[in-house]
Amino acid sequence: MSIQSTGFDASAISLSGFVKEIVPDSVVAAFSGNHIIQVVVFSIFFGFALTKINESGRVVVRDFLDAIMKSMFAICNIVMKLVPLAVFAAISDTIIKNGFSVLYSYLLFILEYYLALMIVWFLLYLLSLRIIGKKINQLIKRIFPALALSFATSSSEVVYPSIFEELDRFGVRNKISSFVLPMGYSFNMIGSMVYFSFAMIFIMQVYGIHLSFTDKLFIFFMLLITSKGIAGVPRASIMVISSAVAAFHFPPASVLLLLPIDSFADMGRSATNVFANALTSAFIDKWDTNIGDDRSHL
Repeated sequence: MSIQSTGFDASAISLSGFVKEIVPDSVVAAFSGNHIIQVVVFSIFFGFALTKINESGRVVVRDFLDAIMKSMFAICNIVMKLVPLAVFAAISDTIIKNGFSVLYSYLLFILEYYLALMIVWFLLYLLSLRIIGKKINQLIKRIFPALALSFATSSSEVVYPSIFEELDRFGVRNKISSFVLPMGYSFNMIGSMVYFSFAMIFIMQVYGIHLSFTDKLFIFFMLLITSKGIAGVPRASIMVISSAVAAFHFPPASVLLLLPIDSFADMGRSATNVFANALTSAFIDKWDTNIGDDRSHL
């Protein structure tokens, strides 16, 4: 499939194009066009503006938005029940158009993706041995049940309390874990970035979109920025990928290609994020302890 047949606009892969994309022409267009980045930008300005009005006005707007949020959650619950049908339809349509060989592509995607995650885990483990020593094995053993639960549920949020408790039992000071762990849950998402990278490359390959290495780096850098604060819940990655697809003018239907394998990818993404943030908390605690020891010798 050629670039022309997909409607792909290569000019969007630039800093100026991205800046233009994040500034909405109108709020209605941002919402209706699924431009999530524009919605986020508008939300930030709108939230800041609310701080400038009187208390009574803020309460009215807050209650109104809270009601809308609960309504959206109710709609999401209904939609999630229909997701299996959407996945079935997406897989069937893909097989009809491309044959059963497409299943091999999905299998190859998952195998290579999990191989990349294993490499990330191995490198983090080697770094742990270097910084903390063999004692890190005790921490990994402690958090293993939480990692398994995170993998099974495709959610890192559900194991946050248990990870916090295990870090405390391991000896990580509360002043460190209470700051580093929640910060990491918003900003240190190694597993998510691995998935985003594989997903975008997969879309490019399927649609025959050929970009330079520099352009690919730019896309990944923008994904790194826009993914901060992503919720550690199932299907959250699809929202970030959808925003990237809209921002860089990839074919809108390309997101559907990921639906059949998103659940499998989400499992590894969530567990990797939990593993990385637990180790990072231990790293920072060790580093802070060493600094304290050095100061005491002065």
